[in-house]
Amino acid sequence: MDKGHPTMNRKKGWAILCLVGAGLYLFAVKIGPWLQHKIWGMDQIARTIEEHNIDAGAYYYTEIEGAADGYQYLNQTLQTMAPDQYGVTLPFLAGIALCLLILYFGMRALPRK
Repeated sequence: MDKGHPTMNRKKGWAILCLVGAGLYLFAVKIGPWLQHKIWGMDQIARTIEEHNIDAGAYYYTEIEGAADGYQYLNQTLQTMAPDQYGVTLPFLAGIALCLLILYFGMRALPRK
């Protein structure tokens, strides 16, 4: 066994696997639907998908005829729903500044050799 690369014990590996699985499940079942109501435009997109019976799984495949129809419906939906504050606004710039601040402190927290 190479001393430079310690192996993880089985219990810790299974615990990490179970935690990641539980986190994905929690995001898909609880957090995702909650975020749908908080993110601008997501409710309208979900409603359009349901109303026009679009196969959202086939949306990314261009060979499927339904993908083109779905793209048109969703594109029209987003174009007609332009928010009041669109473009470079104070909340947009504050979000960018916050992301850069998080990145800066994250880079400072990395271990140095």
